[in-house]
Amino acid sequence: MKIHKNNLGDFGYVYIENMYTETQLQSIKNEIENITWMMDNCPSIQKARNLHSARTEDDKFKMTGNGLLVDTVYTKREYSPMLKHNRKIFKGKIKEAIESAHPANVAFDLVTKDFTMLNKFTYKNEYLSHKDLATFTGVTFLTLDDKEMTGGDFVFTDYDKTFKFKDNCSILFPSWVSHHCTKLETKNVTRYSMAQFIVVSYV
Repeated sequence: MKIHKNNLGDFGYVYIENMYTETQLQSIKNEIENITWMMDNCPSIQKARNLHSARTEDDKFKMTGNGLLVDTVYTKREYSPMLKHNRKIFKGKIKEAIESAHPANVAFDLVTKDFTMLNKFTYKNEYLSHKDLATFTGVTFLTLDDKEMTGGDFVFTDYDKTFKFKDNCSILFPSWVSHHCTKLETKNVTRYSMAQFIVVSYV
């Protein structure tokens, strides 16, 4: 795991390469492979995803891919490799890095809850610029395909900062920062993102 701490003036963020160990990553990908069918075929899951999807001013979905709120699938967190292993974002050097990346990020120490969304993008899918209804957001990029892909990059919209898609890499940043995913231009590949919405509740 390699942690890069950065500050763009208005906010600080952390970019992490090789977020998960090989064993953790394989268990997460096995889980993704198993629940992808649910994402694609269960109307109740698609409806739940739509409730959490950002929309344009004319009420159209900003994301053209598919997704699933992982927390609703399991009765206990430890049953899910994603929900179990993504606890590491709150610990050790990652926690130290995000809290020291910008003075406002000291709020990360006050986190009270989080939930996890798995998003799936295929050819020509994208996610237009949006903000998240949370305090901090962590996004991990994943794919089950051992292929090069064009597009599917993560961008801080208002700061002209782009992160090329790279498997098993994560970004942790304040949720108020506008961001988007560029259109996936490669056929026969699937791009996944595991998004953690991290909340500080004062009540």
